[in-house]
Amino acid sequence: MFDSFLDGLKKILKSRLLPIFIIYFALFFILIYRLFTLQIVRGEQIVEATEQRNKVDRDIKSTRGNFYDRNGVLLAYNDLSYSVMIQDTKEIETNEEKNAMIFKLINIIEKNGGKLAYEFDIRLNDHGELEFALEGNSLLRFKKDVYALNSVKQLNEEQIAADVNEVFRYLRYDTGVNGPKFDIADTYSMEEALKIMSIRYALFMNRLKISERVTVAANVDDVTVAAIKENSAVLPGVEVIQETNRVYNDSIYFSTILGYTGLISSEALAEMKENGDEDTYNMTDQIGKAGLEKEYEEYLRGTKGHETLYVNKNNRVVSVDERTDPVAGNDVYLTLDADLQKACYQILEKQIAGVLLSNIVNSMSTGSKGTSSDDIKVPIYDVYFALIDNNVIDISNLNGEESTDLEKQVYQKFVDKQKSVFASLDKLLDYSSKTTGKDATDEMAEYLSYIYYDVLVAKDIMLTDLVDEKDTVYQNFKNSKISLSEYLQYALANNWVDLTRLNIGEEYYSTQELYEKLIEYVMSILETDGNFNKKLYQYLVYSYKLTGKEICLLLFDQGVLEYDENDVDALNSGAVSPYSFIRKKIQKLEITPGQLALEPCSGSIVVTDVNTGDVLACVTYPSYDNNRYANTIDTAYYNKIQSDKAFPTMNRPTGQRTASGSTFKMISTIAGLEEGVIQPSEKIRDKVVFDKLSYRPPKCWSRVGHGDIDVTHAIGVSCNYFFYEVGYRLSLDSKGNYNSNIGLEKLAKYAGMFGLDAVSGIELNELKPQLSDTDSIRSAIGQGTHNYTPAELSRYVTTVANGGTCYNLTIIDKIMNLDGKTVLDNKASVYNNVDINPNDWNIVHSGMYEVVNGSQSSIAKMFKDLNVTVAGKTGTAQQSTLHPNHALFVSYAPYEAPEISVTAVIPNGYTSSNAAEVARDVYHYYYNKEDRKAILEEEVTNPELNSFSD
Repeated sequence: MFDSFLDGLKKILKSRLLPIFIIYFALFFILIYRLFTLQIVRGEQIVEATEQRNKVDRDIKSTRGNFYDRNGVLLAYNDLSYSVMIQDTKEIETNEEKNAMIFKLINIIEKNGGKLAYEFDIRLNDHGELEFALEGNSLLRFKKDVYALNSVKQLNEEQIAADVNEVFRYLRYDTGVNGPKFDIADTYSMEEALKIMSIRYALFMNRLKISERVTVAANVDDVTVAAIKENSAVLPGVEVIQETNRVYNDSIYFSTILGYTGLISSEALAEMKENGDEDTYNMTDQIGKAGLEKEYEEYLRGTKGHETLYVNKNNRVVSVDERTDPVAGNDVYLTLDADLQKACYQILEKQIAGVLLSNIVNSMSTGSKGTSSDDIKVPIYDVYFALIDNNVIDISNLNGEESTDLEKQVYQKFVDKQKSVFASLDKLLDYSSKTTGKDATDEMAEYLSYIYYDVLVAKDIMLTDLVDEKDTVYQNFKNSKISLSEYLQYALANNWVDLTRLNIGEEYYSTQELYEKLIEYVMSILETDGNFNKKLYQYLVYSYKLTGKEICLLLFDQGVLEYDENDVDALNSGAVSPYSFIRKKIQKLEITPGQLALEPCSGSIVVTDVNTGDVLACVTYPSYDNNRYANTIDTAYYNKIQSDKAFPTMNRPTGQRTASGSTFKMISTIAGLEEGVIQPSEKIRDKVVFDKLSYRPPKCWSRVGHGDIDVTHAIGVSCNYFFYEVGYRLSLDSKGNYNSNIGLEKLAKYAGMFGLDAVSGIELNELKPQLSDTDSIRSAIGQGTHNYTPAELSRYVTTVANGGTCYNLTIIDKIMNLDGKTVLDNKASVYNNVDINPNDWNIVHSGMYEVVNGSQSSIAKMFKDLNVTVAGKTGTAQQSTLHPNHALFVSYAPYEAPEISVTAVIPNGYTSSNAAEVARDVYHYYYNKEDRKAILEEEVTNPELNSFSD
């Protein structure tokens, strides 16, 4: 057998085919080796080398700087979170596939509780109708981008006039050469189409920077991240990256100062592009939207990094060639003391709650409302309705699947009321109706007025710019001589109504048919109109059909109050009345003045270092949580805050003006002394009625007069008569004739020395002051048309306290970079140095001492137990006889060597002593470190009733 094998081998070796076999074998081996090398060993390298590649540049985001208080307490910082990004890719070629992919992505995000980050400029309103989120020039810039034009000037008349429905249809369906070409199918609802459109539009706006990714959702959870990665094969261009998320500590105390960040809007980008600054930001960037976040954006944002990428034909990254790391933003240190800021907020809230409690009465009476502002009361039924009116009780959730029996019971009362009201309106709005507002009941007249002004006019159904206000029929309607029905028929006949809102097409309709369609359209709006529905609830409350007990129990059902079995049992059994229950909850601040939005419901405190111009506290009440505005806005919370009647987003120290009241009297004093119209020791007899004016002679606040009084004591007791005389004398011309303008000019001159002719200097948007321009006599006591922010009054009293250095107040201490190097060492600049007779300063300071500590002081009792001497000036400013007076108090301490000033303002706070009590508690906290906790834990008390109203 072995021999046979050898014989066969010899034959093969002697065969002439052997060389050919060897050659073929060698070639086959070489081929296999090369294939292995090309595909396995060097496969990836060769693919990268041979693949078509494009070189692109991409930014790397920097980390935003932090905020700190003056003591290094962290107020705002960045937290790592996941963001969903999308980049345009050629892997999906058709609009149908692209829209389907985006819709799938949206569903994944929203299914897990995420929210889309991009704020589109077209939205659905409460009635399911499209509307622009912009107006004016901003809307024109949006249209310019929609139509892919380079300038607003290139818009034609048709594009400028395009309404929201036309722009929406263009974005949704247009497939032209220059258009966005989204082609979103009708299979998607309008709401779904808007969501898809918002992302498509963001990609469209980013079309010149295809390597840049667009943020779809920020701060998503791990479940969303996992779901996107699992579906990555069908989500080309989508990736999840780690980004920083802005976080605010103790947000409610600092939100109106710090503001918040958010995704940059297309409008802002367009504006930057017009200003030649389009390279700083792109569609994925967060930017300061309000407050110091916005004002100090340049310092906070840092410097972006940069990387050069190579992408394949599908825009997928193949390699990174070059990279420059980003530089973190600078840290901003404020002059604020965080602990003092928080304490002031709590002190202010408790005092406002106390003022409110002292004026709530168990009746429907409003006291002297309409005739006098001194004795206006808050009926308990106003409180009950306020809980509904300011959305503390959510009437939209009364008939949900999980609604309680009580909620459904209350909702049924509303349904019955609505049916009854609509039946009455049907009769009043019948085509043949001639019932005017005067002939209808007060309730129905209010509804008719709402229909005309709040529906037809407010929603631009009635084209008011076409209405001839001199028309006899219009005048008759305005004077309630004809019915709303008659007027609307006339308006239709004269083309004063926007018929396009009625969806009537090109068909012909008679006036009666048009009228009936108009009324049908109006009634459909009323059915879902939240404000109109609240009116129905209001009448249910005031007719006792919706009881106080039911409203109190709803607070537990809706989670406004934590469930308390004892409270619920007491309400149900009648052991506790709804009136007592509400008062108790306000006293415990379980229901706050800010929630009720009654008068008073707001206030502000400004505390300064009088020797440096630093702001130590800048407090507004009520406030809001800017964490729910930052990064991606919590839409439900945003809508609730925007509709809040207490306006919690307002920074009141710089954004709300009131008359100065008697706090202005120190300026009148200095003006009188410096102009020589009064002498330091001169006494003027207070006759109560200042009869040197024959028309509407003003009166002193005291009905018995202050007798013969000098300037120091006139400040101390805030004698109006004395300062009427000062204003009168300042207004006399060279011949002794009274001229109000002369006096106003002199008062303005001295007010300007103390900074009351300009904003305070605080690095936030601030309303400009308004010096009085009428009635020099009343202006001398702070009335007239004086109007100042608390911050402006604070600068004024800071100047008084330090003896003449008028600072531009500052809230910025310093700015430091990541390496600890000071970028900006900020100090308050000097606005003006007040150069007056030193004796005049002594008179003013002595007068302010008398206000707080004098034998005739109305507030001395509340300050007597402080271990620091305070000097100050009260001010009560009347707004109208329909609202309580504003309460003001400006002050400083210690009197002997001033260190800080405290300015407190409570709009509609009734009397100045209420503001003085706020300042008292601030001084108590500031100068009693060992008692601070006890001070803040004190219960709300009713302020001591005080008739003093200077």
